[in-house]
Amino acid sequence: MAKCVIIGAGPAGMSAALYLKRAGIDVLLIEKDVPGGEMLKTNKIENYLGFMEIDGGELALKMSAQLKNLGISIVKDKVLKVSKEDKFKIETEKEHLVADYVIVATGRVPRKLGLEDEDKLLNRGISYCAVCDGAFYRNLDVAVIGGGDSALTEALYLADLCHKVYVVVRKDLRASDVLKSRIKAKDNIIILKNVEVVGLDYNDSLSQVRLSDGEKLSVSGMFIAIGGVPILDFLDFDLETVNGYIKTNERMESNVKGLYAVGDVRYKDFYQIITAASDGAIAALSIREDV
Repeated sequence: MAKCVIIGAGPAGMSAALYLKRAGIDVLLIEKDVPGGEMLKTNKIENYLGFMEIDGGELALKMSAQLKNLGISIVKDKVLKVSKEDKFKIETEKEHLVADYVIVATGRVPRKLGLEDEDKLLNRGISYCAVCDGAFYRNLDVAVIGGGDSALTEALYLADLCHKVYVVVRKDLRASDVLKSRIKAKDNIIILKNVEVVGLDYNDSLSQVRLSDGEKLSVSGMFIAIGGVPILDFLDFDLETVNGYIKTNERMESNVKGLYAVGDVRYKDFYQIITAASDGAIAALSIREDV
């Protein structure tokens, strides 16, 4: 039995745990992987208040160390199902839990292009994380798919490793002006606008990316950065969603009483580390008022 169970230890989940603990509310934080979430895939963060520049992994470590200092343990486990009768029932790979409140902070998995053979070429030319896999393509030509902040951040990282980086954008760049200016300063980054990827050529691994305008890019790697899909398949509720994201009010409450959603699983306008942390804090403070 726990007063509140938080599922997911990214910045949203860790922020919620911090605020609940400081409010004296019993909290259990569960994470199936390494704490940090999407931060772990970012090599350089320059827009998180308090740090001129910090590596994503380092920021994740600082957050988890702060929790440890407060006596909050991050339980490594995978949640299989969450349902509700009088209280919430949380089934994990290791145990069954009961809680009055649940905060969902599970984040997103990368959105796919939906191309034939896309899954087949995963780790054979296709990747969703430049920090994870970029070193495999050192001095080679690669493509980045997407036009937002995430895509341009991936491209900038790869530009320091690869011979040439194509950025393929369906319409126009949607990234911040700071990132756009940095992209322009890189001689080995080529922006291709108003085109889409329509096919892939390969032998044992990716060799060409076919575009909607008929052009073919001879590349060894393709990094897909077109957003994500919220991880919600373990929730056994009739949830109100928008485009697959949990709909919440300003207190981070879903339509299910006692179930809160924070970070990248929640429908909102902006998905940033600092907004995820803010979501977590608001959910925790909302629960404190309700207890």
